[in-house]
Amino acid sequence: MLIKKLFLILFLVTFSISSLHADQRLTFGAKLLGAAWVGDNGAAGTDYESDEGGQFGLSVSYKIGDFYTGLNLQRGEYNFNNRAPDKFTPAGRVPATSVKIEQSDLDLLFGYYFWSQVSLFVDIKRVTNNWLDDPYSQNFLGIGLGASGYIPVNDKWTLFGSFGFIGSGEIEDNNDVKVGEGDSWALEVGTVYSINERHFVNAGVKTRNYTFEYLDSSKQEYNINAIFVGYNYSFSL
Repeated sequence: MLIKKLFLILFLVTFSISSLHADQRLTFGAKLLGAAWVGDNGAAGTDYESDEGGQFGLSVSYKIGDFYTGLNLQRGEYNFNNRAPDKFTPAGRVPATSVKIEQSDLDLLFGYYFWSQVSLFVDIKRVTNNWLDDPYSQNFLGIGLGASGYIPVNDKWTLFGSFGFIGSGEIEDNNDVKVGEGDSWALEVGTVYSINERHFVNAGVKTRNYTFEYLDSSKQEYNINAIFVGYNYSFSL
């Protein structure tokens, strides 16, 4: 309920700002990530790592003056041929081996450039891990904060970076039953090359960390580390 109320407030703020006379820009993006999922189920000898995996991302953002909002979606599959992330249910931990997991990562952002090249933002994040060979999924939902910035190198190249964290979020299973709580952070750095005023390509590295504590006091932590290439199409309104 809190997230729905916050989303409504932010939407109204965005709508109010859009009625002002200010520079407006709309950007669409696509990103391909080669990634590895590594983690620890929280017990001795339970480290795991994906044998192969990656994600594809789509994004759209709208900027008016110093204010912006954006929606980012990443989805991909990870194969675990040996140890894998354990499943957590209201009854406790269920070990998993040799599985394939589809992950979807959704971020809804609202930010403001308080300085010329540095912004602060609110992030509403939802992550779904879906076991493809088993009727089980795990959903993580939370609200966090972050900062992003960029440094122009010349008229063609720009360096950029962002950091965000979710201080506390809820974890639910596929039956919408709460099984725990967790936190998350993400770091991304890279460079953008401007082909012209509308077409841009980018590349860099990104890491995401998730730390979960379940109702039975079990813990699980994992990182998804990736390199990426992307393309953005941007134009003024």
